[in-house]
Amino acid sequence: MEKNEIRVMIDENKQKEIFRNFIKKFDNDFLLASQYLGISTSSLSKYTRAVVHYLPKNIFNKIINYLRIQQPEIIFSGSLNEIRLIFMRKAHPILAQRYGTNWAKQLTNKRDFKGIHLLDFPDYLFVYIEDNFRKEFFGALYNLFGSIDRAAKYLEVSVSRLSCWYSGKQRDYVRDIWGLQFIPLIKLKRISQALLEDNREEFSMCEIEKKVIMYRMRAGNPIRNPIFGIKESPQLVRLLFHLIGDGYSGGKSDNANYKNTCEELLNEFRDDLKIFGDVPIYRQSLSIKFPRVIAEVIEHFYEINTRTFKSRISNKIFQISNKNLCQGIKAYSDDEGSVYSNSIRLSSANLNLLEGIKILLGYLKIKANEVKWQISPNASLGKIYYLDIRDIKKYKQCIGFTHPKKQRLLEEYVKELKFRDKKRLLKSQIF
Repeated sequence: MEKNEIRVMIDENKQKEIFRNFIKKFDNDFLLASQYLGISTSSLSKYTRAVVHYLPKNIFNKIINYLRIQQPEIIFSGSLNEIRLIFMRKAHPILAQRYGTNWAKQLTNKRDFKGIHLLDFPDYLFVYIEDNFRKEFFGALYNLFGSIDRAAKYLEVSVSRLSCWYSGKQRDYVRDIWGLQFIPLIKLKRISQALLEDNREEFSMCEIEKKVIMYRMRAGNPIRNPIFGIKESPQLVRLLFHLIGDGYSGGKSDNANYKNTCEELLNEFRDDLKIFGDVPIYRQSLSIKFPRVIAEVIEHFYEINTRTFKSRISNKIFQISNKNLCQGIKAYSDDEGSVYSNSIRLSSANLNLLEGIKILLGYLKIKANEVKWQISPNASLGKIYYLDIRDIKKYKQCIGFTHPKKQRLLEEYVKELKFRDKKRLLKSQIF
């Protein structure tokens, strides 16, 4: 996209009418229409629905000439740079009023979190949709392409596979039983996009997620009665940091797993999982096993890999609000922290992870030393990294522990510090 490319704006209703008429000339085949214009189907969809009001002038002229109609009134004409300048001039006073004079810095550091929605899920997940809505959804798809055969060809699947998605069940001929047929999310997104391009707003991903009964990986126990959007809450951030710290996100044939010897932490982890819906868990004495799909959703959204030597504090984690960051640090400390009389020590085999946590502590204005290391025969690489938090009073005030023994120690040491500080103050006043 060229910065000096000229774009034009016309009346919104007129824009929708022109693009609909243009697509009709191609028998409502968005692919052919977009190929003629030399643009993507998603761009054509946005122009047709007037989501994008500033149209490339060459595309606009091409459609007018193809339809052989009189050019409608042009409200605005200019380059992308000119359009951006207009928007910024209008936006600056509003942003300054909302975020203060340093609004640019505020927006860079923190984002307005809207929740994790179905559209944000990894494409390789599978979903099961409510019966009536599912049949209307696929019925609209068949109508759009004229037949089930053409729809299957568009999706690059067999007709029998598409029929199973429609019916919501599939026969297992080996065991001679019928089972539920989940739909690949990547195909669901593609169908939704095609229907949106046909102005079927009722089949947007936002509407579809309201009808999702359950979701899962290709196989395994599903999450039932799912909750969307998943809020960036203390629960979600604790789950995130538990996975980064002492959790296991699972493998191809394994559930995800959280281990801890503390009953209170296991109970908290179990309750935190409920923000996703009805999550099946397998509780053992020192661990909780849960569907890998939960870990996959968290990893995908926060753009992390929770494997021991690959986990890090991503840009999305840096944008979490300070209130929720405190819960994340607490979860990590519950798993990997040790309490001393003058410090809280966080440990990890991963240097990059601790460096990132040190930056987060800086956001919270909690002082910590530089990351150091020491030889450890029990560590995978023969050494362990550690980060000492020096201001344990500020740590107790802002973060604390869920782990009862660590919290009790912290309270005792902070009490001792306050007593020593009080003695020093009295002594200085005497002398």
